[in-house]
Amino acid sequence: MRYAFHLVDVFTDRPLAGNQLAVVLDADGLETDRMQAIAREFNFSETTFVTAPTAEGCDWRVRIFTPLVELPMAGHPTIGTAVVLEALGRASERTVFELGVGPTPVRVRAGWAEMEQQPPAFGMQHPDPAALAAALSIEAEEITGTGLPVQSVSTGLAHLMVPVRSLAGVRRLHPDPDALGAALALFPGAAAYCFSREVEHPGLDAHCRMFAPHLGTAEDPATGSAAGPLACYLAVHTEGEGLRRFRFEQGIEMGRPSLLEASVEQRGGTITAVTVAGEARRLAEGWLTLDKTLPREVGGVPGEAGGGGPREVGGVPGEAGGGGDR
Repeated sequence: MRYAFHLVDVFTDRPLAGNQLAVVLDADGLETDRMQAIAREFNFSETTFVTAPTAEGCDWRVRIFTPLVELPMAGHPTIGTAVVLEALGRASERTVFELGVGPTPVRVRAGWAEMEQQPPAFGMQHPDPAALAAALSIEAEEITGTGLPVQSVSTGLAHLMVPVRSLAGVRRLHPDPDALGAALALFPGAAAYCFSREVEHPGLDAHCRMFAPHLGTAEDPATGSAAGPLACYLAVHTEGEGLRRFRFEQGIEMGRPSLLEASVEQRGGTITAVTVAGEARRLAEGWLTLDKTLPREVGGVPGEAGGGGPREVGGVPGEAGGGGDR
């Protein structure tokens, strides 16, 4: 069996930057375990599989896999898949993807897409910012000196918002995997989305880095599922009303610079709408040639091809990938 795939770099205006993504088209004949094995083969932060929809009102079903697990939603896979489908004439300006979180409207034009995310859910605050700072290898004052809370926020996937006082502090971040895992024990499945309001490129709103080594992700170059929560967090902690737009830089320390756009609609202190958008560039295309059945045991991994166990995930649960996620 042959399946067409495309490689695309997301949240960037040029190839070989942003967050890497593989998009497998017309994947209806693939079973879940085969999709997981293919995602492990690409070893990007995420791989998407496009199939016919099963939910009414949706144009395509898009399933998202890291090398380890399937995700209910993620930002850069949604944006990148939309750009590929539009380029192939298979998506209109307004399309609806069936994701694990439900129908997700997407606006798309050549080389750019915007996805709707869920209204924010603000979770608990971290009880010990000093321990978190130590796990990230910075001084506690770099976090506590911002006067902002370290807080879980979700617009489909939860991430821990970690404010850092200075750009220099963000650049110094070097997580200890075990210590960070322990510091995030009260936030299962969450990554640390660290940001400073000081930026490298004037006019942007935050300089960001995402870490989840305890979940198999060293660092992610662009995390769309965290950009929505960060926009909501900033909207709540700054003055403003109506449509508020934010732009974030990420991936610079990884050599894969990325630009993420996020917008929130805020009325009377309540956020009613969230979108995340960005550019993407197609890089390559090819074919997967696969046997009809998956070997029951290859390389010591029962029921899965690829053997030897999963490799490091370079992305984040719920999002972000490429480059070293992914």
